[in-house]
Amino acid sequence: MSWIHEVKLPIAAGRLLIENSSGKSVDYLIDKFEDELQKIDKYVEQALYYSRINSFSKDYFITEVELSQIIKESIKKYSKLFINKRIRFTMFEEQHHVQTDRKWLSFIIDQVTTNALKYTNDGGRIDVRFEEDSKEKRLLIHDTGIGIPREDIHRVFEKGFTGSIGRTHTKSTGMGLYLAKQLALKLGHDLSIESETGKFTNVTIHFPKIRNYYHF
Repeated sequence: MSWIHEVKLPIAAGRLLIENSSGKSVDYLIDKFEDELQKIDKYVEQALYYSRINSFSKDYFITEVELSQIIKESIKKYSKLFINKRIRFTMFEEQHHVQTDRKWLSFIIDQVTTNALKYTNDGGRIDVRFEEDSKEKRLLIHDTGIGIPREDIHRVFEKGFTGSIGRTHTKSTGMGLYLAKQLALKLGHDLSIESETGKFTNVTIHFPKIRNYYHF
């Protein structure tokens, strides 16, 4: 129900643009329509991936994937938000490979990126780092956003959980991080999160080096 409510909002906004288009330039209207279409696309994509969770074994293909290429594609997809909010972005320059499904990992990174953009104020920063030790490889997405209250941090991966920030700061379905976590686990990865209110949020995607797919 939450998803249906949220996807109706950009549709209604598009209709309002049409009804109030008099006196506005074509470029302005196209720009605004693109914003609303991107929101619809995001919500529809979430619904599609949610519907595929239980049929995961029929819809994934593990290969060696280069991380920086996927991250750059995600950043390009949301480049307009980065520009409009004047958010600085930095990432590692080296090539790093992990064993994963490219399509599903792209979706996970998109969910984390849009969350970081949503809760980072104008002029903030998003940084992506890579770490590795004997047990795992890690992709860290760090933002200088408004952070997550301590009482909410252990619930952010629950289905439909929006928390106090999701209810007051901006509209949220509470599905993005839930889906990211579930898909990561299906792939044999994991997601963890650290945050401090008013300072930062750090989401880490863990890629264990010893993996077994037979239990999927």
